[in-house]
Amino acid sequence: METTDYLIIGAGQCGLSAARYLQKAEKDFIILDKHPDIGDSWRNRYSSLRLFTPAEYSQLPDLPMALPEPVRPTKDQMADYFSRYANHFGIQVQSQNEVTKLQKEGEYFIAKTSYEDIYAKQVIIANGCNKPTAPEWAKNLSIPYIHSSNYRTPVSIKGNRVLVVGAGNSAAQIIAELTPYFDVHWSIKDKLTMKPLYVLGKNVLWWGDKLNKLKKAPKEKQLHQTDPIYLYDDLKAKLKKAQQHGAVTAAGGNRITFEDQSSMEFDFILFATGFTSDYRFIDIEGFEGDASELRKQDGISAVDGLYFLGIPSQRSMSSHLIWGSQRDAEFIIQESLKKYTPA
Repeated sequence: METTDYLIIGAGQCGLSAARYLQKAEKDFIILDKHPDIGDSWRNRYSSLRLFTPAEYSQLPDLPMALPEPVRPTKDQMADYFSRYANHFGIQVQSQNEVTKLQKEGEYFIAKTSYEDIYAKQVIIANGCNKPTAPEWAKNLSIPYIHSSNYRTPVSIKGNRVLVVGAGNSAAQIIAELTPYFDVHWSIKDKLTMKPLYVLGKNVLWWGDKLNKLKKAPKEKQLHQTDPIYLYDDLKAKLKKAQQHGAVTAAGGNRITFEDQSSMEFDFILFATGFTSDYRFIDIEGFEGDASELRKQDGISAVDGLYFLGIPSQRSMSSHLIWGSQRDAEFIIQESLKKYTPA
């Protein structure tokens, strides 16, 4: 059994930022991560992934990336940077250690982990949206399918006619990779919005910062809008090679029916349908269990001493970015310190 002031669950961008702010405040903490190595949440994504955000907006607190500011880091550069960050500041992450249940008795939280129980006065859930989602009709399929989280390269795909489901940037980037090799179809529920990634030679995030848009809290209608697909290089031309369809209304075996009543047979389906938060391991009376409610509370749970990071649009339109998530982490640590009592 270990006892600590703070337990941080997750060593991604939110968890490492929170750890750094606690370190600067000279507080005792333990940080856990279920992956074997720091940065694996980036390292295990598809091979060609490159961030939209330039290096200057992809950095954690107090340590610049070893890249020119306008350069967009690759996923492996991000993974290596996270590992370097922890080493640089001496942040000891307990890897391959997953919390299976979180309870509370009196003033202490009790986290049952892969190795032992940890008692903590305050807990920060920093693992974000980590549960892949897929539509219910996927269970009716007899053909192979994967979620984008399991996609690495076009070699991951089987057959010839492939359906990609999802309207986000991951869907667009994967489709661009697949069109040279497969007959690609694209199922989109809502109308697509496409915007250039660069305006007058500058990344749109640079403009968002200079125009003071990144720090603004999202409006209610913005929370339900699909993010635009950002265009760069020849992405738009590649996307035109995929045949677009509306939403899927029925599926069975290898046949898919779309909202216009057309139907086709497919060899393979890739779901780029995003992620959701999974709070099933939290067994505490009074816990909201709902990301939307936690967002309204800026990530501060009704359960005293329980905090959350990595909720989409948590406190600003940039909360899903590394630049924005570290601002959220600083806020959460400041709020938690107001209630700090040593373990």
